[in-house]
Amino acid sequence: MGTNKFYLFFLLLLFCFPLQAATLTPTLDKIVKHYRVCELKCLENNVEAFIKINGIENTEELTILYHILKAEQYSQKIDQLNQQSERNYSTGLTKAKRLNNTALILWSESNFGFYYYKYSELVKALPLFLASSKIIETNPDLEGIEPIDILKKNAYFFGNIEDFHKEIAYLEMALLQINPKSDQYASLLYSLGMSYHRQKQYAKAEVYFIKTRDHALQNKQQLEYAKAIGELGQLEALKKNYAKAEKLLRENIQISKEIKNYRNLMFAQLQLGKLYIELKQMHKATTVLKEAEDFAKTKAHLSSFQFEINELLLKIAIQNKDETTELSLRRTLDSLNQHIEATDGESVVKQLNWQAQKERVKWQLEAEQAKLEKASLLQWAWLTVSILFFVVSLLIFVLYKRKLKHQSLHFDKSILSFQLAQMQSEKKLGDTQNTLASYTIYLSEKNKQIIDLEKELTKVKKTTLHSSVEKQNTLIDLLDSHLMTKEKWLHFKGVFIEEKPEYYDYLMLNFPGLTEANLRIILLQKLGLTNIETAHVLGVTVDAVKKSKQRLRKRFEETYDELLTEG
Repeated sequence: MGTNKFYLFFLLLLFCFPLQAATLTPTLDKIVKHYRVCELKCLENNVEAFIKINGIENTEELTILYHILKAEQYSQKIDQLNQQSERNYSTGLTKAKRLNNTALILWSESNFGFYYYKYSELVKALPLFLASSKIIETNPDLEGIEPIDILKKNAYFFGNIEDFHKEIAYLEMALLQINPKSDQYASLLYSLGMSYHRQKQYAKAEVYFIKTRDHALQNKQQLEYAKAIGELGQLEALKKNYAKAEKLLRENIQISKEIKNYRNLMFAQLQLGKLYIELKQMHKATTVLKEAEDFAKTKAHLSSFQFEINELLLKIAIQNKDETTELSLRRTLDSLNQHIEATDGESVVKQLNWQAQKERVKWQLEAEQAKLEKASLLQWAWLTVSILFFVVSLLIFVLYKRKLKHQSLHFDKSILSFQLAQMQSEKKLGDTQNTLASYTIYLSEKNKQIIDLEKELTKVKKTTLHSSVEKQNTLIDLLDSHLMTKEKWLHFKGVFIEEKPEYYDYLMLNFPGLTEANLRIILLQKLGLTNIETAHVLGVTVDAVKKSKQRLRKRFEETYDELLTEG
């Protein structure tokens, strides 16, 4: 199943299947919401007292809530990794698994993983988020504890390791469930904008940042408003509207100072520093970057920001020919780099991204294996698995060693996904009996794959890589392989005639002179395909389909409407 099809499938399932959770009630969610706004002192009592205060029949569930909330609030108090939080997270998750409560397992894994993600320990966070992601994708109706928060946390992590499809899918799932009047609505819009920004889809990003700004302004959410105008300022800088960019970034800084959100203040100062460097205003850049560094140095998990700030200061020192400052900054960067490479550096992100992709392929192949009934098919399936994992492992090794740019990495991964999706569709059609029902599913999947390929081709055409022409040709070949050839058409037509002989005979008798081209459009649309889907399958434009239908209407006039309704 292709990646985009995979996520659309989950969005469609969102309201169809209930989450299987033992004895879970809205009471647990209310308890969590109460303690979320409470300071650490609310949980300073022991677990027995916590159970007594919030008493419900299943005390095991309350015990799990206590440990996870205790871990979270303690980490917020000291704002760093600590043994007490990790011990409580681990205890809560272990108890949830022992209780075999799917909703509590998902909630515990997401919060534990987010704890590591927050403090830049991506390697430790990955197995927790892979586990929570698998639960989400097999139980998409999240009517449990904090479903919106769970989706957000999973989206943030997968976006950080550059799995943007998954990030956007989870954020869109959250938007489907949340009330637009909720305080979290603006943060979801902002997160979608950030995802598109990181993918350099600036037009989409701007739409979401404007929505965030307007919603936050209307609901008096100062932080979300400040973050939104800060990102809009960066987009203005990309458009060379430097005066407007500076104004927006300064407004972001001013609001962040007023509400004392120092992390956002640091980020806004960093972006303003970049703008001043672009404008060759090195003195201003140095001042604002050092202010940002003052905060970054106070938090170990902000090493990546400190590294980026020092890189910019080094650039200024080199330009100013300040050798003393340059030497000091190079030493600092060497020290920071060692820490970053082990936690959230570029190589770690790439490695985790591929590990996540491997895990997803594994899930899909396990599901496919369960459907196989005959021993011979099972052997072929395992052979496919072996070949696929060999190819993926080889790609991981080669791409990791050569440290290819993200754009090339994304393209190679997408091609593999498209090819796998195509093979699965063809295999599924071949394994089933030749019926119009199987063709309906097959053509629906093929349309989705064609749409995904066309989107990828559009992106590749915009790149400046020297290999872009070769990549375009590869995508074009894949697109061509999806078209309905003469052989495929004759096979489909035969199945159609066998299953709907009366309708076909009616066409031949009442609409003389129909060409094969006419029949292709008529039979495909009789199957339920739209003009766009018909055009995709036949490899023609939508206008060509419309014009063909217009000629038929003109030719048959009064009986035209019966072409697709009789039989």
